[in-house]
This record gives sequence, structure tokens and C-alpha cells, in this order.
Amino acid sequence: MQPTDNDGMSTSTSTGGDQGSIDDGGVSGRMKSVATSVKQKASTIPAMLADGLEAGAEALRQRRPSPNATTPGTSVAVANDSSIDAVTDTLATGMQSSADWIRDADLDKLKSGVEKQVKEHPARSLLVALGAGYLIGKILRR
Repeated sequence: MQPTDNDGMSTSTSTGGDQGSIDDGGVSGRMKSVATSVKQKASTIPAMLADGLEAGAEALRQRRPSPNATTPGTSVAVANDSSIDAVTDTLATGMQSSADWIRDADLDKLKSGVEKQVKEHPARSLLVALGAGYLIGKILRR
């Protein structure tokens, strides 16, 4: 009877080992599919951002008041102020050019350029990163 019990134990041990390797392959496969999904979603972010910038630029251009029309509660000086029109137009143009740049940007080339700058000038890169982080933190606190 003892040989039978030993055979049973070795069979269950080998089966347990096989299940572990199957589970590892399953987890690895799931991780690969999740990584592929994340990459696909990340590749659509620049297009979504560019679309949002273009929509914002178009909304700014459409909201400019016409020279002859004033809304109730606003003064004629504000409605006909050319400096507001100039700022709105400049902002809309900047948003449109940013959207065009995002669409045309080669992200791999941009990434390699940033890596080169960090390797050549690490102290300057650190200061720029700290400054940008400080400004973003100030903006998000409000």
C-alpha cells in the first residue's frame, strides 16, 4: 500500500506544479492583453486632445460679439472693445496651432530629444522639472 500512496502523492505534487505554470501563463497573457489595450488607448490621447483644442478654438471664435450687437447688462464699450477681440483671436489661433502641432508631432522623436537633453544637461532638466511641478501645483491648488 505504501507504493500506491507515494505514487498518489507524487501525482498530486506534479499536478499542482502544472497548475502553477498554467496560472503563470494565464496571468502573463492577461498582462500582455492589458498592456496592448493601454497602448491602444494611449495612442488615441493626442488625437482627442487636438480635437478638444480645435473645438475650444472654434467656440472662442463663435462667442465673439458682433460689432453691432450688445447683450443686456453689458456696456457698449466692452462689447465693441477691439482689445478683447484681439486677445480672443490670439488665444483661438494659439489653440488651433497647438492642435496642429499635436497632430503632426512625432512622439518618438520628441521622446528621444527629451532624453538627449536630460543626458546632456541633467541639472537644467531637474530645475525645469521642479519649476513646472511647482507651477502645476500652484494652479491645481486654486
